[in-house]
Amino acid sequence: MLKLVLRGLVAHRARLLLSMVAVVAGVAFVAGTLMFCATLDRSFDRAFDDLGRGTDVVVRTERAFEAGLGERAPERPVPAPVLETVRRVDGVAKAHGVVTGFAAVVDRRGRIAGAEPQTGVAWDGDPDLSLPRLTSGTPPAAPDEIAVDVTTARDAGYRIGDRVTVALSSGTRMFRLVGLFEVGDSALSDQLSMTAFAPGTARRLLSDDPGTYARIVVHADDGVSQERLRDAVAAALPAGVEAITGRAAVDEQAGQLKTVLTVMRTFLLLFAVIAVFVGSFIIFNTFAMLVSGRVRELALLRAVGASRGQVTRSVLGEAAGVGVAGSTLGLVAGAGVAAGLARLMTVVTGGEELPFGTLVVPASAVIASYAVGTLVTLAAAFVPARRASRIPPVAALREAAAPPRPLRGRARCGVAALAVGAGLVAAGFASEGRTALTLAGAGAMALFAGVIVVSPVLSRPAIRFLAWPFTRFGGSAGRMGGRNALRDPRQTAATASALTIGLALIATVSVLVQSMAASVDRQLGAGLTADYRVTGRSQITPVGAEAADAVARVEGVRSVIPIRTARFELDGSVRTAAAGEPGELLGHFRLPLQEGSAAVRGDALLVGRSVAKPQGWKVGTTIPGQYQDGTKRTFRIAGIYADRPSVTPSAPTMIIDWAGYRTHVPDAPIDRIEINAGSAGRGALEAALAPWPNLELKDRAQIKDEAAGDIGLFLNLVLGLLVLSVLVAALGIVNTLALAVTERTREIGLLRAIGMQRRRLRRMIRYEAVAVSLFGAVLGVGTGVVLGIVLQRVMADGDGGMEVLAIPYGRLAVCVAAAAVIGVVAAVWPARRAARMNVLEAIATE
Repeated sequence: MLKLVLRGLVAHRARLLLSMVAVVAGVAFVAGTLMFCATLDRSFDRAFDDLGRGTDVVVRTERAFEAGLGERAPERPVPAPVLETVRRVDGVAKAHGVVTGFAAVVDRRGRIAGAEPQTGVAWDGDPDLSLPRLTSGTPPAAPDEIAVDVTTARDAGYRIGDRVTVALSSGTRMFRLVGLFEVGDSALSDQLSMTAFAPGTARRLLSDDPGTYARIVVHADDGVSQERLRDAVAAALPAGVEAITGRAAVDEQAGQLKTVLTVMRTFLLLFAVIAVFVGSFIIFNTFAMLVSGRVRELALLRAVGASRGQVTRSVLGEAAGVGVAGSTLGLVAGAGVAAGLARLMTVVTGGEELPFGTLVVPASAVIASYAVGTLVTLAAAFVPARRASRIPPVAALREAAAPPRPLRGRARCGVAALAVGAGLVAAGFASEGRTALTLAGAGAMALFAGVIVVSPVLSRPAIRFLAWPFTRFGGSAGRMGGRNALRDPRQTAATASALTIGLALIATVSVLVQSMAASVDRQLGAGLTADYRVTGRSQITPVGAEAADAVARVEGVRSVIPIRTARFELDGSVRTAAAGEPGELLGHFRLPLQEGSAAVRGDALLVGRSVAKPQGWKVGTTIPGQYQDGTKRTFRIAGIYADRPSVTPSAPTMIIDWAGYRTHVPDAPIDRIEINAGSAGRGALEAALAPWPNLELKDRAQIKDEAAGDIGLFLNLVLGLLVLSVLVAALGIVNTLALAVTERTREIGLLRAIGMQRRRLRRMIRYEAVAVSLFGAVLGVGTGVVLGIVLQRVMADGDGGMEVLAIPYGRLAVCVAAAAVIGVVAAVWPARRAARMNVLEAIATE
């Protein structure tokens, strides 16, 4: 039987090749994703190890809780006298106070140069405590001197001796470039933008309080461990200041990044699973057709004594061969996919290259490749293998093929799945919150499964309708192509299913994202309360109070409202609020106060109804909590206002008085500045902001366009990844047509013998391919639109909901047209192969 398996692989290699390509495509995406993430993991690990080199202990102010993912949280400064205290501790070889802040080099065209983040530091040439290594020139010493990393200087076109404009939180200043340096030795060094000042200049320009440090880094004496030094330093520190090991500090820095990488890995693997799932339909269809074409061969095996188990194992053995070979090739192709993902992420991040480094092939990629490729292939081939084992020996004596099995069972199962799905969707509409989304999501999956199960029943009427133009205007070739598509509903449905799945996902995502874009556009149109908004050019670029003051001095400006984000714990949960003058914020965001008073001070809060209602908070409710500096307080609800996040998404759901909050977090940055321009024009506002090229002035149209652009970028990324499943589906159509041509060799020979021209034969196969492709496309797009509408309606309920339904008819029409093109392209090779058959040899084929 082993010899038969090997001979079967060799004999049917052409038939199995495209199934192997489907395995390769899915496995390559899985392996490439794991390689891509492993390479980034190693690059960032090396980078953070580089950043922490020589730092054995870090001294900083205590934190009650850490910043959330993607949040900008200021570090409370360490008083300068602590540095001398640390230096006197036994085991301390060196200690250095770190001064850091925002500083960005401005190129000759007035634009910010270098990669994010742009950081300013005080120059320290000690190699044990400082990452920069001078490569040319001299260190900055005078107040007007700076040194810049070589990558940023090259991007900006500056050389040593040039006058350089540097953007600071307080505005722009001119300096003389005296030195160039490299930042560490890792791949991350090219992704950092750093400007170094003389120590005194750095304390004056980068720190709000020149008598403090951002943190203190400590280098140990030889033989002193990090843990031992940490304990010794901690014993000497005043209250409110803590010591952690350098290793712990590196782990904290890397923690959020690793969370992002985990999310990215999960996101990409989801699309890999989709590609593998689509490929499994092709594998199933291939082996089902191979088994149906080898009935007499398998029956003869049974007649000469092969058991059912041996026949099953022979078919599964061929599947295992396909799976192993496809997994091996997919693992090799994964390296190219990893490089492609790195390039794709560079495009998504706006041209910022990732520190990719040398490709890493982790053991998980190898194991996953063979596990996924082999197991999925075996699972897809199991049903055809079982079917092969049930072929009776007497079938070897039959001349005609067995009649097709009835579809009643498929119809009953499909209708049952559709009924269950409809019931779950109805229950989701009747529920609220997460329960509604869970029920509706489960119902959508059941509906999807029901459509796939019942698709053979739908194929006959659908194909008749879709093939009507071919049968009406395509002559005999069109009529025969349409009839060929109707010949085996199961085969037609299985071939179209891969395309159905891919296009259903594309249609669902398109409806949801288009609805999201329309909803955001309506929300922004109704909820933008400012004429202009000032933000940093990136999420981590600070907005200085000086910029708000400059805008406020513009003649004609009605109001300027700086928006700060406050973070504190309430009853064990970290909450965010807008910090400012409460009455001013209520008026600006048009939030009517329903209960209590807006005159709040200290630890009192104003809370939106959307937050207060689910928490059961009322005016006068007190909640235990603490600020980020560890100060424990009892917060009191002083007022409740009417808020609708779905109408005004930028409005805060909680408000705290800035005067009280700043006593605990004095360096809380401004996130944005809201401007009611009054009679002031855009030109006057831009002139006032000219000293801050790191800031952007946006009007309402620009804010809406930016939101639409972000959503469009996400849509294009998702659709680009889903295209892989559509390409795999196209391979399935090619494979099915090629197998059909082989099965119908004698039939094709007879058609040629009675006078059918090669041109008409090719056209007949193209008509068949287009009919099957259009069936898969219409079924997939229709199902996807229904699922998208279901999910949109569930997510439309509640505040912040996706309240607008928008169906992208143009994009969906393109999908259907693309399916027809896929059918034409997929038929090229099978049609040419059929047309080149020798007529006499084809007629003699059994």
